[in-house]
Amino acid sequence: MDTEIHTHNLRAIGLILLGALLLSLMDGAMKHLLDQGYGVMQMMAVRGWFMVPMMGLWAWKKMPEGSLKTTRPGLHLIRALIGFFAPLFFFTALITMPLADATVIVFGSTFIMTALSVPLFKEHVGPHRWSAVVLGFVGVYIATNPSGDFFKGGAIYAILASLAYALMMLITRGMGTGEGVFKQVFYFTVWATLVTTVLSWSAFIEISVEDLGWVFLIGAFSVFGHLCLARAYSMASVGVVAPFEYSLLVWATLIGFVVWGHIPGLQVIIGATIIVASGLYLLHREHRLKHSSKAH
Repeated sequence: MDTEIHTHNLRAIGLILLGALLLSLMDGAMKHLLDQGYGVMQMMAVRGWFMVPMMGLWAWKKMPEGSLKTTRPGLHLIRALIGFFAPLFFFTALITMPLADATVIVFGSTFIMTALSVPLFKEHVGPHRWSAVVLGFVGVYIATNPSGDFFKGGAIYAILASLAYALMMLITRGMGTGEGVFKQVFYFTVWATLVTTVLSWSAFIEISVEDLGWVFLIGAFSVFGHLCLARAYSMASVGVVAPFEYSLLVWATLIGFVVWGHIPGLQVIIGATIIVASGLYLLHREHRLKHSSKAH
């Protein structure tokens, strides 16, 4: 039994690392296209044109009939409307920010979620976790390097992306397990694609065949990246796999260095270290509290 659990844990860790790599590649490819002068809305729309059919085909081939049916379309719409701003602001930040810097700041969503879980879900957050939340925000503050170029540098957009993502994930938690991860990602992608298609249509720029290939890759990276993450969390406990999501920072740094020659500054490195340490401590406390409640 222990050997089986160990095997599942190793597979889950492998999937989370692969998923983080694929999503980092997606972000890197998107930054490449934005550097070519395409608009964020247009790229989100065209990405969706590839993603929706891919996900629909996956559901048709791999999932039981009726898997995409939902009894909560309104909540899916609210989740999509709020979550829509997460990629919008993040990709906008990438226009002027290095990939690693923007990724570090977005990890602040962990601390926003923990803080907001108190008024929204009446969850008890003790002094240990509050300390981790405060330290996490300090890490984000350091990483943003607030100075005269704060708004020009795109950090404000990365912070707004972090807030939007945190709110979207809190709605996800409120929906419970009945809706399923794939269904939530699918409906979010459908709504986001419709909205961005309408909003970007009047300012649409002709896309070259080569760049369409990049968009296809972005769609594939996104779909399979999210599927890897969802599968990893279904195979092992959050405490086992969640720490490895921070590999996104490693992948983003490597991609930024190889493609653009970006090397994170000292403030970003210090901020990232504080964010990761605080996030891991939050996970540690969650794990201990769950085991303590089960023991009682």
